[in-house]
Amino acid sequence: MSTKVCVPIMGKTKAEVIEQAVKVADMKPDMIEFRADYLEKISKENVLDVIQEIKKAVGNIEVIFTFRTKAEGGECAIDDSDYEELCIAAAENCDYVDVEIVGHLDIAKDVVTKIKKEGAKVIGSNHHFDKTPSDNEMIEIMKKMESLGADICKIAVMPNDKSDVERFMETSSKLSEIISVPIITMSMGELGSVTRVCTDKTGSCVTFAAGVQASAPGQVDVHMARKLLKVNEGCTLKGNIALIGFMGTGKTTISKALSKITGFQEIDVDEYIVKKAERSISDIFEKEGEGYFRNLETEALQEISRESGKIISCGGGAVLRDENVEILKAGGVIILLTATPETIFDRVKDHTHRPILNNDMSLGHVKELMEKREPRYQSVADVKISVDANDRILTCYQIITELEELGVVQI
Repeated sequence: MSTKVCVPIMGKTKAEVIEQAVKVADMKPDMIEFRADYLEKISKENVLDVIQEIKKAVGNIEVIFTFRTKAEGGECAIDDSDYEELCIAAAENCDYVDVEIVGHLDIAKDVVTKIKKEGAKVIGSNHHFDKTPSDNEMIEIMKKMESLGADICKIAVMPNDKSDVERFMETSSKLSEIISVPIITMSMGELGSVTRVCTDKTGSCVTFAAGVQASAPGQVDVHMARKLLKVNEGCTLKGNIALIGFMGTGKTTISKALSKITGFQEIDVDEYIVKKAERSISDIFEKEGEGYFRNLETEALQEISRESGKIISCGGGAVLRDENVEILKAGGVIILLTATPETIFDRVKDHTHRPILNNDMSLGHVKELMEKREPRYQSVADVKISVDANDRILTCYQIITELEELGVVQI
């Protein structure tokens, strides 16, 4: 399955919309979404006039007409009769019309029928900006939209934690077996942004990417989205990728996201040690000391590195040993994730599982430790990436771009 990339345009005036349409058309997306709810002047006549100008500006690129209501995260409240009139009128000149079917159940069947009569296809949509509904609720929503005639069923949710994202992706992957029409799914925000470029797992036929501006939280830049989708469809890795850096740089977070995008196996060294030793890191430090733990770490790296094709998330002190560096470099590339002491402290200040900080959880202590380790990190790294922006998709994109240039990853 090749996922289409759709870019929204959201101008407030006809001039702004056309200006955005021209810019977005140059980005060569597969589809363009006209968000009519952003217009200052909303009337059937004005909307139709703007649509005609958009079609002239974008040529053969498919256009989705969307009026996102206030109730589902849009810019404007509108009554059912006006909503119906706009959707049906837009159908004559657009390829697709987005219909909030669940939010307009009283008129949905009639609206869908009339839109199709005008020659457009219907994208049934439903949005949750405050939660990720239960698995059964999401499935029932999509089944309802299909039963009312949607050609494509779309659901967007907001995750509250990592488990919401994992659960959403699993549910999304099941939907292709449950409903017969194509689906569009996404988990929003920075936390859910990985779902927008891992469509091999979600089964989504379209991803929405930011062009001139984003229309929803977590939308990925169109150029990044296109490249990461290509990676998601298939790439190869020579050797292994080892992520290093001070605690709190997000090595585990980035390695898991990178694994989802690339399909390469991710292994967290600390988790590997805990599972093998059947004890927590804190317990090992407390009873046997750091030296004993470092020996376990070296053994773990030797075992993990015997096979290639892995993303290895290393503990903060792993590369302080020359032997560990030799193991990692022999098997692949070392990538250093960097951040300012202030960023690190903000991320780890409430943690209780950092043995090396438990006796002094302060910005000054973080700075002191970083000053000791940073020269070593810098000297052993093949690639260096800043993570101060706290954007996992941007970081993954930068890593893949660097590795592609080195010839380690082939797309």
